[in-house]
Amino acid sequence: MKIGIVGRPHVGKTTVFNALAHSNAEIGDYTGKKQINLSTVSVPDDRLEPLAKVFQSDKTVPATIDYIDGGGTSRTAINSNVESSQRTELDAEVLGQLRTVDALAHVVRLFEDETVPHVDGNIDAERDIESVDLEFVFADLQIIDGRISRLEKLLKNQKSAEHQNELRILEECKQTLEEGKPLRSLTISENEEKLIRGYGFLTQKPLLLICNISETQLQEMNGISKRFAEYETQPQTAVIVLAAQLEMEIAQLDAADAEIFMTEMGLNESALERFIQTSYQLMGLITFFTGGEKEARAWTLRNGQTAVEAAGLVHTDFERGFVRSECINWEDLVNCGSYTQARSRGLLRAEGKTYQVQEGDVLTILANATN
Repeated sequence: MKIGIVGRPHVGKTTVFNALAHSNAEIGDYTGKKQINLSTVSVPDDRLEPLAKVFQSDKTVPATIDYIDGGGTSRTAINSNVESSQRTELDAEVLGQLRTVDALAHVVRLFEDETVPHVDGNIDAERDIESVDLEFVFADLQIIDGRISRLEKLLKNQKSAEHQNELRILEECKQTLEEGKPLRSLTISENEEKLIRGYGFLTQKPLLLICNISETQLQEMNGISKRFAEYETQPQTAVIVLAAQLEMEIAQLDAADAEIFMTEMGLNESALERFIQTSYQLMGLITFFTGGEKEARAWTLRNGQTAVEAAGLVHTDFERGFVRSECINWEDLVNCGSYTQARSRGLLRAEGKTYQVQEGDVLTILANATN
């Protein structure tokens, strides 16, 4: 899973990145362009250690999330006379990176800090959300306008059912964007989605709004959550509230000190834990496990994906030669203590290609050798 962190200048994007990635990327002045920060973070999972004991594994391998901290977006000139191809002010390299992510985390500033003035002079979270939304709308329109133009030329010379379908879908996308709606609000079939998947439209990606508050606003978290709850009524959109500066400081501590500090501050869980939980829910992700003497490993899969797709994630040869999988819930396996006991109790199931993997499944994949 790859998540892009975006937002206006001086809202705390890199601070959020450091908190999530336990990193110390430089937090500096916004200059219009910046170095893109990348980090791969292990997903905490308390189920791995007990599973490793059952498998007598040498090590555990958690699932991971890749974070990309892109540059801040500048203020879009909202002018109906400006062509969409000229509207986007995002750096091309940043755009290219963001189009590859699975979801976007939009950091919205709610904290006051006289030493870090807002680029627009005052704090207005709703305005900033609209501004970034527009940047992404314009960036997507730029891609769509160019592709529609090319498709129309192609169709003049040679009729193609696939190109005609793509043109129709892109025209629907364009209309949706021109109405000020993100593409995640557009209902299209799976086959239609496949035709446009390669463009990496920004407004089609699941969106997590991160309300960045100060330490002094911790007591206001519930009220702030209610204030932004309306955004969660939009398709594939979720909201979390956190104090990024405080969370970054916690991330720099060792586990014992971090737990003490969080207790003192009244925080039940870290930003990383809340972020991951919300991200998984937003994107419809589940975790399954495999295990053996070498390693006990966690894998991320989309809810509804099948055993054969899970096999392909583990190794492409397993997908091609898939015969069946043996499945058991992780807790049942741990309680049994071994596969022998699980089998004797009738808890081990044989599942075929169409079986939809469930959260917490432990899979043993049986496959024929492929050339």
